[in-house]
Amino acid sequence: MRHGSPGTAPVPGQSNAAHGGGTQYITGGGDVKTFNVFVVLPERPEEGGDPVPAPTRRERQRRQMSRDVRAAAREVITRQGVEALTLAGIARRVGVTPAALYRHFHDLGDIVRHTARDIVAELTDQLRAAIEGERETDHAARLIAPSRVFRRWALSHRQEFRLLFGTPTVAAGVAHTDVTAEWVRELAAIWGAEHVRLWAARPYPILADEHLDPRVRRQIADYRAATGVEIPLGALVVMLTCWRALYGQVALEVYEHLTPLITDQEPIFELLLLELVTRMGLGADYRPPQGLKVWGHPPGSSTPVHPGSP
Repeated sequence: MRHGSPGTAPVPGQSNAAHGGGTQYITGGGDVKTFNVFVVLPERPEEGGDPVPAPTRRERQRRQMSRDVRAAAREVITRQGVEALTLAGIARRVGVTPAALYRHFHDLGDIVRHTARDIVAELTDQLRAAIEGERETDHAARLIAPSRVFRRWALSHRQEFRLLFGTPTVAAGVAHTDVTAEWVRELAAIWGAEHVRLWAARPYPILADEHLDPRVRRQIADYRAATGVEIPLGALVVMLTCWRALYGQVALEVYEHLTPLITDQEPIFELLLLELVTRMGLGADYRPPQGLKVWGHPPGSSTPVHPGSP
């Protein structure tokens, strides 16, 4: 096995063989109360450039209408799901005619698209806050903290989770493709930055480019180019594998696929987190939540205990 070196990650299309060659292998709920709290984010002003003139009265009204429509759509999504969205229903909640909505949005899918952006911004703000609350050198915590926040957010925003991460619906229409593309980039920017930071500080064994299936290698290279997560392809495979496992576990809970046989999935989720960070050489840095015992980690302990230890 070979460890990569910081600062020597291959550029897109370059083989890891140039850096030494050889075959590399990857080593390796308590009760949740459901509630929904949401805000509609104001449109962010552009940074830099000339000062932005104060909006006119007409522009303020237009922005307020946009916020009102998105808030109405979000309320329907939260309570009934995106399938319950209709132009007539949104217009009735806002107090206008359905025709008036077309002065602000192209169609129902456009309303879904803009509402989804509010939801993504809300989620990513929480994920970033969780990361920034941890020390820059604590790579395990900076990967684990947003993962726990993602799970809590999903369980308390199940309908929003279904919109962003579920299967397309009639109401979302073609907008679902845009919604998916946007959250993929947003999440890549968050988790990808931490994987880049980790790789620069503590590279771990990965598969070399030539040992990846050509189809995988091509698609992962495209993903790297689209997201700007500049780490070796093998490290990106690890990152995406971690996301797949994290999403899969959370989706099982959101859609209640293991209920009622397994009702408390937090310990299972924590075991998954321990497995994932161990895969990247960070197992010794894992710390379980207060009061929860995870294999090898007594409650409240950051020091793993090996089997057979007192």
